[in-house]
Amino acid sequence: MPAAKHDEYLSPDSLAVRPAAIINLSGYRFVHLEHPSLLQADLEQELGNTGVMGTLLLAEEGINVALAGSREATDAARACLDKRAELSGLWLKESLSDTLPFSKLKVRVRREIIAFDGGELKVASLADAAPHVAPAALRAELESDDPPVLLDTRNTYEIAAGGFTDALSLDIDNFRDFRTAVNAAVANGRLTHDDRLVTFCTGGIRCEKAAPWLKQQGFKDVRQIEGGILNWIASEGSAHWQGDCFVFDDRVTVDQQLSPGGKTLCTRCHHAVPEGTSCTCDESEGPGATP
Repeated sequence: MPAAKHDEYLSPDSLAVRPAAIINLSGYRFVHLEHPSLLQADLEQELGNTGVMGTLLLAEEGINVALAGSREATDAARACLDKRAELSGLWLKESLSDTLPFSKLKVRVRREIIAFDGGELKVASLADAAPHVAPAALRAELESDDPPVLLDTRNTYEIAAGGFTDALSLDIDNFRDFRTAVNAAVANGRLTHDDRLVTFCTGGIRCEKAAPWLKQQGFKDVRQIEGGILNWIASEGSAHWQGDCFVFDDRVTVDQQLSPGGKTLCTRCHHAVPEGTSCTCDESEGPGATP
C-alpha cells in the first residue's frame, strides 16, 4: 500500500479561479480497525457536523472514503480522520465539481471495504501487496521497447466510458467475477504467468486485492498504478488514455482535467450516457447513446 500522503490534485491557483467549487475527496486504507461499529457511531456524528456529504465504508480490514463539500467542510472532515492514529495521514485525492455529487452522508459498516471473490484476503495477507508504480515511471515504461501489460480490473460499463489504449480487459460485469475471468484468460492464452502485469482501477482499491491474489496464483511480475486512474490523469493527463473515467457518484464520469464529464447514468445497464441523449441498451445495438 502507498505511504500515507496528503497529496492533492488541486493547486491553490485552481481554487482561486473557482472559489465556490466543491471539493471531492476519495481514498482508502487497509488497516485493522478493532471496533468498526463504534467508529461508525463516532464518525457519523463528527462528519455530520462538518457538512460533508458522501459515503464512508468501514470494515475490520480498513476504510473507504468518498466525500464532498466546501473547502472548509472537507478540511474539517480530514481533521476528523487525522485525529485517529489508524487513519492519520490518509491519502485523500481531490477533484473539483460545481455541485455536490452526493445527496446525503452515509457511514456504513461492511464485511469488506471492497468485495472480492478471491478467497479471504485479510489485512495480514495484504502486507504482501504488489509494488506501486508511479504514473511518470509507468509512462516511461509504456513508451519503451518493452512495455508491460496493463490489466484493467474494472467492469465493462466503466471501461466503455474510457480507458488506457491497448489495455487488457477481462470483460467482467462485477469485480466479484475477477478470479473466474483471470482463470479463463489464462486458459485461452490471453494471459500468461510470465506476463509483466500492471493492474489498474479508478483509485487503486480494487488492485490492493487483485494484485496480491494474482501473485498468489503464480504470476511472477505484478504491480499496480499508484493512486489508480485518477492519479494517472492528474499526473500524465491524456497520455495513453482515451475518454473519461467512470466514477461512482452523481458526476458519473470525470474528464481528462478531472472535471465532471457531462454524463448521466443509465439505471438499466449502468453505462455513462451524454446528457440530452437516451441509452440504447434495450435495443439491438446494445448500450450506447442516441439523440
